[in-house]
Amino acid sequence: MNAQPARARIAVALAVLAACVLALSVAPARAAAAAMDPVRIEATVNPDGSLDVVETRTFEFDDDVNGVFWEIARTVNAQGVPSSVEVGSVTVSDARGERAFTRAESASEGDDGVFTVQASDEDTQLKVFAPEEDGDTAEVRVAYTIDGMVASWSDTAELYWKFVGQGWEDSSYNVELTVSFAGAAASGVAADDGNFRTWVHGPLDGRVDRFPDTAEVTCSAPEVASGTFAEIRVAFPTSWVPGLAASGEARLDTILDEEQAWADEANALRARSRAVLAVGGVAQVALPAILLAAMVALKLTRGRNPKPVFTETYFRDLPSADHPAVISAFMEGGSVPDRALVATLMKLTDERAVALDPVTSESSGLFGTKKEQDFRLSVIDRSRVAEAIDRAALRIYFDEAPEAPQEVLFSQMKDRAEDDPEAYRKHLEDYRAEVSGALESRMLVASSGDGVKAAAIGIGGALALASLIFFIAVDFACLPTFAVSLILIGAAVAVACTYRVYSQEGVELRQRCEALKRWFEDFTRLGEAVPSDLVLWDRLLVMAVALGVSDEVLRQLAEAVPRELREDAQGGYYFPVYWWLYPHGGLHSPVHELGHIQTVSMGALASSLDSSGAGLGGGFSVGGGGGGGGGGGGTF
Repeated sequence: MNAQPARARIAVALAVLAACVLALSVAPARAAAAAMDPVRIEATVNPDGSLDVVETRTFEFDDDVNGVFWEIARTVNAQGVPSSVEVGSVTVSDARGERAFTRAESASEGDDGVFTVQASDEDTQLKVFAPEEDGDTAEVRVAYTIDGMVASWSDTAELYWKFVGQGWEDSSYNVELTVSFAGAAASGVAADDGNFRTWVHGPLDGRVDRFPDTAEVTCSAPEVASGTFAEIRVAFPTSWVPGLAASGEARLDTILDEEQAWADEANALRARSRAVLAVGGVAQVALPAILLAAMVALKLTRGRNPKPVFTETYFRDLPSADHPAVISAFMEGGSVPDRALVATLMKLTDERAVALDPVTSESSGLFGTKKEQDFRLSVIDRSRVAEAIDRAALRIYFDEAPEAPQEVLFSQMKDRAEDDPEAYRKHLEDYRAEVSGALESRMLVASSGDGVKAAAIGIGGALALASLIFFIAVDFACLPTFAVSLILIGAAVAVACTYRVYSQEGVELRQRCEALKRWFEDFTRLGEAVPSDLVLWDRLLVMAVALGVSDEVLRQLAEAVPRELREDAQGGYYFPVYWWLYPHGGLHSPVHELGHIQTVSMGALASSLDSSGAGLGGGFSVGGGGGGGGGGGGTF
């Protein structure tokens, strides 16, 4: 049976799967021109309730930029106090060294070493003018003071602040925040579990820790994605902010109730995520494993071949009366390889229908006459071309019209594909169709397994796509099981692609062909003599090419013929097949050269055809959003 349509379907299915994988795995293009990794933020709560912030972001630029900017949102805290921002200093460290920037009333693109601050009802915008090129890295450190983030109540003071706002153009990676309290030591009130609590809202893989001994809070997150935020909430003694007027309203119970609800929600999300991850991880491995087991079971039951009668290591005769090209296609699983055409032309040479000669031509150039070596293929007797496969092979290079040239140089063959690609393709397809038809008529394959292969590829593709979607959905948290799933799917498809049930005759023929090829490859080592029947030896050498024996082994097989049997009385060669296997001058053997020409011609053909067409630390919680500040930034 012809396996080419089946292989075409397999190739299309794999291409569709690859396109889906590529479409899902490639992130959409972003407008931002820099990645921010790492991000370090140090905040100090002053006795008057103001917040001194030193924010350091390392920008890795993937485009030319004029600088970077911050947008710090103006908000109102729970007591109705509006926030305000005062920028103190900007320092940039890049390839030019560490530089302190100067504040300017205005600046233009291209300026360097200055920053501007513009306040509006919505935010305070800081622009740092530091031109950088694609591939540069710069560390930008901004110091500012923000009011309105701390409130003082009758029972607690409260810091509620978005330290990473949702307005950043790109994600912030490896974010670390440290919050300290300048008035804690002087207050005489030590931190304990009752008066010093902290929570962070944001990505669930973040972590927050409090240190009562030093009155500090630290939190970290591997990533705060663009469009999301991270905020901190700290309940601490009011004596730590003596300069901030206290409200008569109690606040702590409200804070605890809100945070407990959000913590419960976050923990429920974590529990669901762990369950989904566990179930999904099992499914990622179990389903491909089932597919693989099913393919193996089919292969070992319905896909089992008959037991061969021939079991010898070597075979020293023609494996069958089939055309060498048919044998070549049969051993290739149904597709017609380039070597089938080479073997066909060798067969015609052996039958004296075609002649192969080494030739030397002269060409004129700027530096005089140059000799070039080549091979010439000539039709000498069409009456000897009896088989349809042979006639189709000749039509690739020779027109059947009587007046048409009946010889062609190897160096001219590639031009045939380039000059008339449609005709070349048609003739090549006709040849392959003849070979495939002859192979199908032999009924050597009882089942090609096309249905099994299509099912394996379809199911495997769906499982791979589902596994990829799950892998992305869980934020790449299951890499080992994802990798295992792809390996199992690949193994299942590979097993399915080997599903091919031969008839008894097909099994015997395959055994003989493999034994014959093994004999060819071991011929020199075995030290055997060439058969006395040179006609048989010629046909065996043609079969060696059809079976894909290496160039070096082919040369050794040709040289095995005694010189007196391959030379006439004048020392000339009359052993036609010899010329196909032996190098000439600076050229490889014709078998090698023609195989290369076929590859190059197919490339030229493809090109020609295409051009026309509880607040005691731990993890982050969900909820929140009421913290002041926030905003974002990016490049300009």
